[in-house]
Amino acid sequence: IYGTFTDSRDDQTYEWVRIGDQVWMAENLNYDQSSYGNDWCYDNDPSHCETYGRLYNWDAVMQGESSSNSNPSGVQGVCPDGWHVPSDDEWKELEMQLGMSQSEADNDFWRGTNEGSKLAGNAPLWVDGSLKNNSEFDASGFTALPGGLHNTDGGFDNLGMEGRWWSSTEYSSTDAWRWWL
Repeated sequence: IYGTFTDSRDDQTYEWVRIGDQVWMAENLNYDQSSYGNDWCYDNDPSHCETYGRLYNWDAVMQGESSSNSNPSGVQGVCPDGWHVPSDDEWKELEMQLGMSQSEADNDFWRGTNEGSKLAGNAPLWVDGSLKNNSEFDASGFTALPGGLHNTDGGFDNLGMEGRWWSSTEYSSTDAWRWWL
């Protein structure tokens, strides 16, 4: 099941997708927030925000709210009204819905088989490789895009090669769980 909604803060329209019992935004958020932390367009080029969405640090994502690993997280953070920042457990539920076992989902770092290919979308934006060339590429309708990353040194890397997404779950006093393809 698919649909669209409009973020009342800036009138941008986004697609959403139902995967199992969860409803996910099917594209990257592009909300220019200024309340907490930082957000960027890749290479400080606004056209990259239009294509890939914004890059956020965890402070910007959380908007002053506390860490949560509940399912659902209950953390609205930078998300539009009616949406929330997914917790680590919510990301695991998504991965398991796409075929990963609980024991695989509970592992740290690289795991699973082709769940990443199922989540990725818009093939022309990805560099060639096993994720893009998998027969299950874009099977879920999630449409994860390779928006790259903003480094702690202020630079940008890996546009077209990877995308990263935060959770609302703190990992340590200096980091939080996140997913990347």
